[in-house]
Amino acid sequence: MTRSALPRLAAAGLMAAALATAHAQTAPKPKPAPVAGPGNEGKTMSLGGGAGSGKLLTRDELRACLNQQESLAKRRAEVEAARGPLDKEKEDLVREQEALKGEREKVDAARQQVSDLNARYKEYGERVQKFNERAKAAQEASGKYAEKERDAVERERSELQKTQAALEAERAKLGDGVQQTVNAFNTRAQALDQKVADWNQRNAALSDRAQGVNRDRETWTADCADRRYREDDEIAIRKGQ
Repeated sequence: MTRSALPRLAAAGLMAAALATAHAQTAPKPKPAPVAGPGNEGKTMSLGGGAGSGKLLTRDELRACLNQQESLAKRRAEVEAARGPLDKEKEDLVREQEALKGEREKVDAARQQVSDLNARYKEYGERVQKFNERAKAAQEASGKYAEKERDAVERERSELQKTQAALEAERAKLGDGVQQTVNAFNTRAQALDQKVADWNQRNAALSDRAQGVNRDRETWTADCADRRYREDDEIAIRKGQ
């Protein structure tokens, strides 16, 4: 059985983590069932609950099978107990990722404001460069249109000063807030990245444990499940003999 992997969220965006989650098999614990015992074996049982087949288990072999059965049940219960909190933690991380996506929209909007302002500053700088060339030429000019050109230069100077004042006011309004917003987002995203990476590591470890239980149970089924054993041997084992 698999579960979807938890996506990773980096400052630059979302990435999918390719992890699968396995569960320990939850087949019911085999119940001993009486079977007919050949010869003088006495009453015999089967760990698999069926008719039983194969060579009769010795007492030591039965003891080993019972111990393995108990161990498998305990390990399976531990895996199942760990799965619930891990799934709950995953839900919390997904919610945090969704919240961070909302914050990212604010960061993107702030960055766009800065980008727009920088573009206008660039345009302003190009106008200033052309103005300086025009102003220099007007100062050096003479003749009929020289005075009129100098008046036009002064009007343009006034317009540029107003544009500069507006740009400076917008930059002051933005201040350090944009960078602080970006820094706060990156810090939060990096912290979430670390939590997601930790969850993925623990999830993979639990999946490995579940798969280990499944493999060992398959081995136990092959070695013990349908083998017959003497009821007297089981009674003796339960008494510690």
